[in-house]
Amino acid sequence: MNIADIRYDHFREKDYNVAKELLSYDVDAGENILRVLAEEPELFITALIDDKLVALAQVNEPASQSYLTVFVAPQFRRQGIGSAMLKYAEIKLRSGGTQKVRSSFRAGHQSSLAFACKLGYDKYFSSALMERTGDPFPLEELPVRLYTNEDYLASQSLYATAFHEMRIRVRCFPDSVIAQPSEIERSAWNKDAEDRFVYEINGEIVAYSHLSGNELSIISVRTDFQGLGIGRKFVMYLCNEIYQRGSANVDLWCVVGNSARNLYESLGFKEKYIMEFMRKTL
Repeated sequence: MNIADIRYDHFREKDYNVAKELLSYDVDAGENILRVLAEEPELFITALIDDKLVALAQVNEPASQSYLTVFVAPQFRRQGIGSAMLKYAEIKLRSGGTQKVRSSFRAGHQSSLAFACKLGYDKYFSSALMERTGDPFPLEELPVRLYTNEDYLASQSLYATAFHEMRIRVRCFPDSVIAQPSEIERSAWNKDAEDRFVYEINGEIVAYSHLSGNELSIISVRTDFQGLGIGRKFVMYLCNEIYQRGSANVDLWCVVGNSARNLYESLGFKEKYIMEFMRKTL
């Protein structure tokens, strides 16, 4: 096979069933990609040989740090397709201004680790997918309400500070900085404000969260209010909200080394698997 024969194209809706079948050949590697493909197909490009779909790549929008991962059908691996597609996607990201790119795979996949290292990626951090199934929590009324656009600056500040301090504690993010507010982010938060919540005490926002489907994708407590049980109550509230929306389970990601895992486990969350994140400077 000649690598020059690969044709790259934007993902097309008509290819969804073919892509789903391709991803099913390696469930461990394909599960997360399939979930993102169903929600954000515009992020994907395809690799075709003789009009046959042989690989997919999730390529997030160019930013100072972006995300990229490649999936090659098992029967087409070790033929240079993955390397060629990764380099193609890196060129697109670099031309858009990306300086660092992240990729990920499930822990324990030595072939994926070797592939990433071969192409210049270094270990960055690990994160555990945790899941809770069971009954809703008995819970008294809490001072939680839906997020509004006017809450952006206070919510962004506590979220950015709390996550920066967590990254410093786990010692996997040597270049972590406190993210600054932006009008682009503010607009994005406002578009799905119905999935964002704030926790108030005496009229001040002391915790903020974001839900994505059945996933508790963000929860952060203002640093000067941590250790007071607010995070525990907020997680319970958000789990109940997800159950009320019709999901039988709640998922969340927890960076390995984050002490918040103790809280999640005490509330019934169990680890499903760990993802390894790698990073490369373009």
